[in-house]
Amino acid sequence: MIIVNKLSKVKSNFPVMVGKKAISARDCEILINEIKKAKSFDDLIQGGRNRINKGSKNFKNYLKKSKLSKKLYNQFNSKSFYRKVENCFKKTFKTYGWSNTFLPKKFLAQKYTNKKLMNSKELVKMLGKSYKNPDVNLDIDFSVSRGGYRLRPHRDDVTRLYNFLIYLNDIPKKNGGSLTIFKKKADMKLRKSFKRFPSISELTKVKEFTPSRGSVIFFQSTPNSYHGVTLFREEKGKKRFFIYGSYALSKPVVWKYKNVSYLPKIKKTNKKLLTSSHDSDYFMKEAV
Repeated sequence: MIIVNKLSKVKSNFPVMVGKKAISARDCEILINEIKKAKSFDDLIQGGRNRINKGSKNFKNYLKKSKLSKKLYNQFNSKSFYRKVENCFKKTFKTYGWSNTFLPKKFLAQKYTNKKLMNSKELVKMLGKSYKNPDVNLDIDFSVSRGGYRLRPHRDDVTRLYNFLIYLNDIPKKNGGSLTIFKKKADMKLRKSFKRFPSISELTKVKEFTPSRGSVIFFQSTPNSYHGVTLFREEKGKKRFFIYGSYALSKPVVWKYKNVSYLPKIKKTNKKLLTSSHDSDYFMKEAV
């Protein structure tokens, strides 16, 4: 359905590629109707986003009844498509300097990132002490957002390599719900650390993507890949339909920028959170 080599490079401080009309208007309508027919969702997050998540019983039932969603899922949930995405980023962004230190050994089609609530100690135990020899898997959800949905500037969690977003309907710019990418205000060749949730005062906007039917956005989840979603204002009952996913490692990604490595550190908390909600920073370490 989506042809990776037709994506266009976006001028940004981290690797981003976009494709306009990557999915036909007809297919977008079919996908929207399939989401509308879903009898239930797995969770409600970020002020108004209902998700059907890979790995849930609900997700399996959804795919049984949603022919086109299953076709798109099967395309993304394959080693060959993952390799196409990876090769496209390597070819397109040779000069950006970011790479993952430990390449994944296997693509696990049935695996997905754990969605259980856990504290930081439990999360660290689950991820393990060694980050070598990781595997990779697809995480994906079919989502619909109502008014009130927003996402503060952040970098995604420490296991993610590549993220993608597929817009299924047009949303007027005045209604918000736009993906916004940011960079640090102070330009530096090397940083000692990267916060997961920086203050908005530390950032400046690079580009904003207004939801456009059939468009797709891919970006590499580097330590500086700060992004967020502006407040979505629902008008006349018009919801925001989209598909969001990532290729994630079974262990935290050790990112390398030129001659230095950045290792993640999860912040301690006794609060039970989803794995994707935990705070973590990346710290510089001399490459070995």
